Formats: sequence, structure tokens, C-alpha cells
Amino acid sequence: MTLPSEDRERLLLALRRVDPRGFHDQLRAVLLAHEAVTSAARALRVAPRTLAAWIADDPSIAADLQLGP
Repeated sequence: MTLPSEDRERLLLALRRVDPRGFHDQLRAVLLAHEAVTSAARALRVAPRTLAAWIADDPSIAADLQLGP
């Protein structure tokens, strides 16, 4: 599933509400592909601090991944 480019954070938050597993899986896939929070955040079009906060709220998103900054 891909999301439109406009206001990705709002769309991801809506996905988090209606499909928490989908939200988790999408973030995890992007983190796995980019191997760093900053570049994953850029790919998701959200601020790195936002992605870091989502990971802090649910550490399983990044469990067992070797991530750079």
C-alpha cells in the first residue's frame, strides 16, 4: 500500500488508528529498507523526531533492526 504524498503524517496517524498492524508493518518495512531513522523519516515524509517518537511508543517497530541515526 502506498500513501499519497500530501500530509503523510496525518495519513499515517489515521492508519495507526484504523489499522495499527498496518501502521507497524509499514514503518518497519521502511526502517528495514533504509537502516536509519533519519533516512526512513525522509522516505516517510515525516520529521525524524516524529518517527523516533512512534518507535518509542512501540519499540517492536524497530525490534532486532540495526538502525543508524
